[in-house]
Amino acid sequence: MNTLLAGIAVVLAAAFASVIGFTVVSRWVPRRWRVADGDAAGTVYSTIGMVYAILIAIAAIAVWEPRSDVGGNTETEASSLVEAYWSANRLAPQDRDDVQARIVGYLQVAGGTEWDHLRTAHSGTMTAENLSTELRERVDAIRPATDVEQAAHQMLAGQVSAAATARRARIGDADARMPAPLWPILLGGALVSVGFLYLFGLRRTVPNGLMFAALGGMVALMLFVLYQVELPYSRGFAVDPDALRAALETLRGSDGV
Repeated sequence: MNTLLAGIAVVLAAAFASVIGFTVVSRWVPRRWRVADGDAAGTVYSTIGMVYAILIAIAAIAVWEPRSDVGGNTETEASSLVEAYWSANRLAPQDRDDVQARIVGYLQVAGGTEWDHLRTAHSGTMTAENLSTELRERVDAIRPATDVEQAAHQMLAGQVSAAATARRARIGDADARMPAPLWPILLGGALVSVGFLYLFGLRRTVPNGLMFAALGGMVALMLFVLYQVELPYSRGFAVDPDALRAALETLRGSDGV
């Protein structure tokens, strides 16, 4: 299902459930059990809201940082490989052609089949890992014959190393999730945040019903966004391999690869 449509469905369902709960409680629970001291209840509810907001902030940081890191490392990996490709131009023809072909081959796999595997299995593939390793080994095997080749090789080795480091970091974040205890805590906090208001003894009126619908819908929306951001390569806000694919297109366009 489209992420937008799924989000709308979740918000509407939560809003409806919140209104139904308010209607049932206000109709069937005796009023003497529902009318709390206004000042005391307001103070308690403010504390509940503050604690829940802190939990939401912790959860947001926990899911956003890995996603941000994956995006940054993908950009670093792609740019480093493009620079490595250019650096290889100053090597001996055989070394140049071999290194550039390996860079292109790796980008094809990393931005294609491996990325699809990261989306579904939350892990890299041995094919891409082997291509990355073979590229580094091929660069290490180069024996420069001139000063120009020596300078190019030093730059190339550093760029390939930077790309490999960025790759390891982004693959390491493939299965980054929210700490397990946080989801039940957030769900429980959502129920408390909405359910506690039932104790205020509000009358069954349309404005009060809309207030509960808005509260339930907004809480559900926050949880839905956290869920969609949780896995960097999956769900609605997944990182795309655009940087790797753009790098590949750049190299193909430059030399007609």
